Amino acid sequence: MLDLSTILNVVTMVLVALGGYALLLLRTGTEAAIKTSAVEAAKAAVEQVQWPKELARELQKTRGVERQELRFKSYGALWKELRPLAIYDPTIIDKKVVGDLSSKLSDWYFSDSGDLLLTPQARDFYFALQDLLRATSKSLEEWEADRSEEAAGGEREIFIHILRVKTTNATNGQVIDVLDYFKNSTFEDWQKEATSLGEKWRAGIKNVAANWKELNAKERFALLQQVGSILRSTLVNDLDSRLR
Repeated sequence: MLDLSTILNVVTMVLVALGGYALLLLRTGTEAAIKTSAVEAAKAAVEQVQWPKELARELQKTRGVERQELRFKSYGALWKELRPLAIYDPTIIDKKVVGDLSSKLSDWYFSDSGDLLLTPQARDFYFALQDLLRATSKSLEEWEADRSEEAAGGEREIFIHILRVKTTNATNGQVIDVLDYFKNSTFEDWQKEATSLGEKWRAGIKNVAANWKELNAKERFALLQQVGSILRSTLVNDLDSRLR
């Protein structure tokens, strides 16, 4: 039979062992808690650093959406003014009409929703039409374009004929290249290519406008209609490219 001293020694050893284990658990738990707190603190610090950047990105997205909504309205207002140059519009196109149209486009350009929202990709296509309207409206002779039902739908071919036969400037080949781009492209590279295309287009249209006197009534309408049509297509592609 164990004596009292032996029993006390055994109990003491058990208590010491239990105490040591408890201390070990406490230490391990404390270290884990400290480590977790440190990780959470680090995350919080990173979030504090990243938050302004995240906020800036979200604000930029919001502003982009707002600009796009404003641009829809702006381009829509410009589109409306281009109606006289559409194939099936009944407006008689003459010197006075194109002069009035040029003035309306200028009113749009200097409005609070005009040039401020016109992108670099669309700018030269707009000015190509304005150059043409101003050149033809300042002609010394009175004239009238022929919106012929026979030619309806064939204006592109008539325009290409003008470029190949009635004008000889080297930029005319570039104009045809732009026409082909609008006819065949999927416009996935629009924002990258449009500015260069617009520059070529504007230079070529100036050259064609200089030969206005050499054109007959059907050719004059085809020229005006095609330049107006390309501008309308530009507005659509410019908006669409920013939705992708």
